[in-house]
Amino acid sequence: MILFLFLNIGNYSFFKYSLQGTENSSSFLNLISGLRFFLPVWIVLYSFGLSLKLTSKILTDNFDIVALAASWLLSCLLSMDTSSYLIYGIWTLFSLLSILLLVSYTAVISTTFSEFSLNISQVLWKGNFIILVLDLISLLLSKTKGGMLNIFFASNTFWAYPTMIMGILALIKMRFTSPSFSKKLYYAAIFIISLTSVYFSARRSPLFCLVLTLPLLYLPLKLRQIFLLILFSLTTYSFTDSTTGKDFLNSLPDSYMKYRIERMFGLVHGREETSYSERQKIWNIYLDAFYQKPVTGEGLAAVNRITVTTKNKTDRLSAHNTFIGLLAETGLSGSLLLFVVILRSVLMAGRIRNATWTKIYLILFIPTLLINWVEYNLIPGQIFFLYTIIVWLLPRGLQYLKI
Repeated sequence: MILFLFLNIGNYSFFKYSLQGTENSSSFLNLISGLRFFLPVWIVLYSFGLSLKLTSKILTDNFDIVALAASWLLSCLLSMDTSSYLIYGIWTLFSLLSILLLVSYTAVISTTFSEFSLNISQVLWKGNFIILVLDLISLLLSKTKGGMLNIFFASNTFWAYPTMIMGILALIKMRFTSPSFSKKLYYAAIFIISLTSVYFSARRSPLFCLVLTLPLLYLPLKLRQIFLLILFSLTTYSFTDSTTGKDFLNSLPDSYMKYRIERMFGLVHGREETSYSERQKIWNIYLDAFYQKPVTGEGLAAVNRITVTTKNKTDRLSAHNTFIGLLAETGLSGSLLLFVVILRSVLMAGRIRNATWTKIYLILFIPTLLINWVEYNLIPGQIFFLYTIIVWLLPRGLQYLKI
């Protein structure tokens, strides 16, 4: 819980921005932000102190994760910039190991497969609940001139992802557990609040993932779900123009999200959608950097080094794509090992012949692929880092269940 909250929430609004959107330069908060580096180190050392034999076994069994973390650290060492990139390499190494140990030890203390899944989901649930509370507070503090045109907090984009996770978990609990009617209403309310929060955050990819979860919950569809889906489609069509969907969009609440969706469909006069095309320009910059150093890359988090030669300052941004970013920063060595880690985890997940587990894991897994394709989130401090790594390493705990 400490790992999840401290590393996830700590990177943005609390430690970077005030509610008014200005940079927060408080020396106390900057100190707390710097101390985050020592947390995963402490967790790894604590695990060795707790059980040297078991911790060593976990690291040996998951040699590919250890190799991945070591390769990322090596790429930072080869970048020859110990003041910046090296600290990211060490932080990432211990963060990956600490998350692996979190998942593995949770499995060790779980008596059943169901208890293990519940324990991990509770970590994600409680960790994101505090973010949902902050979303509600920010809603009360937002000024709504002409509708909900302002987005949550100054660091608007970073609350959408944890809130999306909260909504997905609420749907999973409502669908795959046996809560009372009042609990189902509670989970439904959490989902609606999460969906509303993500809508007003102006982040389209988490909104898409949250909406996508609904049909995934009920695949394969039964007759009742098919009937409801048809009813929903007919209702939606009644609000929708047959060619552009303009009537349907007009029915949505005013927000920056609505404006971005309208741009995407070419409904804003004189303004075409540019987000994805701009990302492609940034991707080309990072791919050019990869071609220069294809084996080891430029070093983890080497944004400034990769973009230093670009004339346009707006291009000096992160890769906005985890996989392309890591390809440029860690080279083939780090990227191929990442592919091995993901593939091995998926294969482990497939060994559990349980339809419910498979469906739940896919619902948790798919957003990690979609969002990491349009954002760079796979280094510590990024808002989607912990969720992504926990989900990718979740099947590693299956080998330590006492079943």
